[in-house]
Amino acid sequence: MIHSMARKAILAFSQNTSLQPDYNYIEGFLVGLATLGTEVRADEWLVNIFGDYQSIDRYQLESLIELSEQCKVTVAKSTYKLPKQCVLSKNDIAKSLDEGAPLPKFCTGFITGLSTALNDLELSAERKEAIVATQAVFAGFTSLDRAKLTFSYSEPTRTFEQEALLAKRRLASTIHSLSDMLSMSPFDFDAFADSEFEGFDYSEFSDEELDAKDDAVRLLLQLDDANDLDLFDEFLNVEEQTFITPAFKKQNEGHFWLIHETRPYMAVRFHKARLLFESNQFQQTCTELEELLKLNPNDNQACRYLYANCLVMLKQWDKLKALLSEYEEGGIFMKSAEVLMQFALGGESAELNVIKQSLIKANKHFVKILTGQEKVKLPEVLGYTLGSKEEVITYIEMGGKRAWLSVEGSLFWLRNKKK
Repeated sequence: MIHSMARKAILAFSQNTSLQPDYNYIEGFLVGLATLGTEVRADEWLVNIFGDYQSIDRYQLESLIELSEQCKVTVAKSTYKLPKQCVLSKNDIAKSLDEGAPLPKFCTGFITGLSTALNDLELSAERKEAIVATQAVFAGFTSLDRAKLTFSYSEPTRTFEQEALLAKRRLASTIHSLSDMLSMSPFDFDAFADSEFEGFDYSEFSDEELDAKDDAVRLLLQLDDANDLDLFDEFLNVEEQTFITPAFKKQNEGHFWLIHETRPYMAVRFHKARLLFESNQFQQTCTELEELLKLNPNDNQACRYLYANCLVMLKQWDKLKALLSEYEEGGIFMKSAEVLMQFALGGESAELNVIKQSLIKANKHFVKILTGQEKVKLPEVLGYTLGSKEEVITYIEMGGKRAWLSVEGSLFWLRNKKK
């Protein structure tokens, strides 16, 4: 998740603490905190993870905070993935669940991170029950004996190994589902808890069919050529005929990301929208994104960012105004769209120059990277913190640079240091 030097700094600090946790436990604990969605001061979770320590140098602290922030962002966006070393081997489950193996260490840390909320008197009984239920699943991966106890009785026709492997595949989604539920307002939660997602019984699919669907989704998400859009339509059409029917959409509209089984459909549809954008089919892009935002207005996929830039390029200002009023947030994404709209509609002004300065201050890397004064590689960014280079890279990947180029004179005005 973070670069190797930062990881080494974290491990070096750990060796000089009383508990000396390994890296997988540390990341698991921080993911647990991120899943809760509550702000915990760094000095508090440092003691919870590491126990007593004499000192921590600046780079070690910065590395830990960077890891914590990346956990928060990727969990909130439902893009978090367990460390690659946290495997459950089909051939040797016992070895994968050995006390010192990565997966048990991560799961133990995750369980402990979640436990920090259980004494919170303001936490509702439903939320505590959801946390405890999630902890029970992760506890099944802390040892071979716990795995046998946890996974032996859920499906008589399967061995506990088969059940454990299925549960392991869903661990990241389990984290995301709990995070989504805990982030809901009490009113939303009550409505969600009382509703029954009707339209199709997903359990009717066999394991082979589910595996085939997973393979198809993985393949589609790796494609980056607009000539392959027919393949996306073929997959989506099958989904809409067999599972995500009009009746299902109507029943579950607004809650799609809370249903684990709809996420492959949502992911493929968003990737299709990005390919449409890259091939200059901007109106079609908007159509896809509008539907995704309708199905999931909480927008865990960050569709709103690509949508905002698309609306700038199409000069659809009324829709952009509505979007900005619905998603009021910090960072450079929505603020840039607002600045571009005002510049396109009214040109430079003293008032707009003030807003421009607030945009520049929001991320010191923004102007230099966007205008090409600072060259950066554009790797796959799984998360970012506000004010970071990764935030600007993600903004560009979501069509930000093209949005600025579409508004005549905007980049020249952005670089102009006149206030």
